[in-house]
Amino acid sequence: MQDSLFEKALDAESAGDVVQTIALLEQANSYQGKYNAEIREILDSYYEALQMKDSSTRDSAVSFASEDSAKNRLNFLSRVEFIGIKYDEYGDSLGANEYSGEAYLQIGAEYEIRRGTLSHFFMASFSTVQFMREDGTVFDTSRWAFTPSLEYTVQGDRFVASLGGDVNISERDGAVFGVNLAVEKDFYVLEDYRAGVSAFGYLNDRIRTHAKIGGYWEYRPQYGFWTNLSLSGRFERDTSVSAYFWHSTDTGFGGFWEYGADSSIPVLDSVQERYYLGRNVKIGPEVRMQMGFRFNKMFSLDFLGYFFWSYNPFEDEWMTFVDEVEGQAGWVNLTWNREILQGSARLRLNWHGEHFGTYLSVWTYFLRYLDLPSGHPEIYAYAYILGEIRLGATFRF
Repeated sequence: MQDSLFEKALDAESAGDVVQTIALLEQANSYQGKYNAEIREILDSYYEALQMKDSSTRDSAVSFASEDSAKNRLNFLSRVEFIGIKYDEYGDSLGANEYSGEAYLQIGAEYEIRRGTLSHFFMASFSTVQFMREDGTVFDTSRWAFTPSLEYTVQGDRFVASLGGDVNISERDGAVFGVNLAVEKDFYVLEDYRAGVSAFGYLNDRIRTHAKIGGYWEYRPQYGFWTNLSLSGRFERDTSVSAYFWHSTDTGFGGFWEYGADSSIPVLDSVQERYYLGRNVKIGPEVRMQMGFRFNKMFSLDFLGYFFWSYNPFEDEWMTFVDEVEGQAGWVNLTWNREILQGSARLRLNWHGEHFGTYLSVWTYFLRYLDLPSGHPEIYAYAYILGEIRLGATFRF
């Protein structure tokens, strides 16, 4: 907490806001950390310059600064980003690969209220993304989407909690409402080290769910090398897999009717009796690693990577038509519990000024099904890799 307040004080000093600088320095000095001596020295220089050497005058200055620190602050922000995408799929007969891109824009405002050791942030934003893809594509996504969102965050000495909600309006899905909650609590803090627990949850009205809880350890000095390691238990429920059933019955006219999930159509082949049931649930451990190097106040290099091994306790179940050992054709019922290994790695170069920032990142994501049976009715590729290059700019004033 002292690091964050000290950094904000330096930002206020760069902006020429003397009163805000003193207020933030006094707050930072109320915590024990490695910057107390430096903060005290800076405060003494300010009080001396303002001719506040005697204690009575100094106390009044601190009181005045504290009152100012309780005032509300409004910031406007925006972000624009251009993304190049490369997709490669492995295991199907086509060997799919594809290039595409996205353009992203976000505009928002943040309202901050500071009361004692608590900071409250209220944020409203609007984002839009345009997906530039081919007419025939492996990407199961809309060409465009608009997302208005609201978020509230409270930050204290050793915790931060955030609650948000959004409405994703897209070409394919219409309006989808979602909520998310994130909590982080430090249980151990010593100079540049901290450790604690964190939790995250997301749910939308299509019952898509993502939740995880775990612990983290972090080393983060003001400048130089920093790292954060976390281990979590993760749960996901996706909506990409839906259940459908087909079976055939004799119509009495030499043909058969096929009954599907949404409609029934006449068919002439009795080998249409098929059904499939799959629920895309993932449960397993996630290991996440972040590290980077902060060269100075404005320039940094960051890395983020994770691995997630998941198991689906609900079996995929389907019927397939095969030749039996005796040479007779017949239907066989098959089941499979999905096991998936997925991971991601991102390297990002950042530059942040007082009101403007820019970044360049290279990102890759992979997913691989483990022990994937042949003939699965839904999954045709055993693995795929998605790569991205992102160039973005941020504005804050």
